[in-house]
Amino acid sequence: MCNLSEGVERRGIKKGIETGRSAEKVETAIGMLKENLSVDMIARVTKLTVEQVVEIGKKNALI
Repeated sequence: MCNLSEGVERRGIKKGIETGRSAEKVETAIGMLKENLSVDMIARVTKLTVEQVVEIGKKNALI
């Protein structure tokens, strides 16, 4: 029983870390879009796809 709960907890922690990293990439992309950097540059720096950067820009009225 203890091993199961530990495994679930570890997966939860890992998922939380991944979610935090994704949110940080989005915030970074938003900041870069506000500074009028190119979508290609933002994609290279953040490791997001060009499509993801464009979507973020549109959702935040920056493109």
